[in-house]
Amino acid sequence: MLLDGKRIVIMGGSGAIGTAMAKVFAREGARVYLGARGLARLEAAAEAVRAEGGTAEIFSVDCLDEAATRQAVDDLAKRIGEIDVAINATSFLHDQGTFIDGLNLETFMSPVDNFLRSLFNSTKAVVPHMAKTRQGVILTLSTPAGRSATPGHLGYSVTCAGVEAFSRVLAAELGGRNIRVVCLGPHAISDAPQAGSYTAELFAPKASAMGLSVDQWLGGGAQSTFLGRLPTLEDVAETAAFLASDKARSMTAAYVNLTAGMIPD
Repeated sequence: MLLDGKRIVIMGGSGAIGTAMAKVFAREGARVYLGARGLARLEAAAEAVRAEGGTAEIFSVDCLDEAATRQAVDDLAKRIGEIDVAINATSFLHDQGTFIDGLNLETFMSPVDNFLRSLFNSTKAVVPHMAKTRQGVILTLSTPAGRSATPGHLGYSVTCAGVEAFSRVLAAELGGRNIRVVCLGPHAISDAPQAGSYTAELFAPKASAMGLSVDQWLGGGAQSTFLGRLPTLEDVAETAAFLASDKARSMTAAYVNLTAGMIPD
């Protein structure tokens, strides 16, 4: 098994991506620990893992609160010991589609502050508990928005570019401590809305403006890729499992394109 015995912490573990990763990680032999604010959704995610024969535990954490995140991770580490892999899959609803003329500072800064604050707080909390005896891995999540120029995505594009920069510099800081950092960048995930992702609400206004359903809108997005399709949750989770495994032990400061070959703007 790729991840046999690894202890993996997923912040945002109740979301569509977090749940999909947890299932695959557990299938590959990992012990999975899911953290988020809503315990009901967390328990549902853990049950989905257990239903497939995996091991999953949950813990409450608000990654926007630095002190609370540190305490939650410290308490978890006291119970489970060393953390082998940490992933931040938290997400926050934000604006997509408003040009700068109609964009106020608060709306622009909302994704920048929420996504990067959550990433910073969770990363700072897990690092002291990693690489004591084994190589540690931190996986971050971005999207093509950080490398493309799509009008109306100013705040989110800056956010994604920030996540990627954060990942590169963090890799430089932690390499000497035997901790790898890899940024995974999927395009819009085709089956995420049906799995309860916040992207259903995020994409709905853009789809509606074109007279389309979200599924139809995503189908059009698939035509912007070289492979003529979008990545699935399973694609993202399986790729993350490889990146978290020892088979990728030389990969750090890397950005992994999982867009099915999105055609650049």
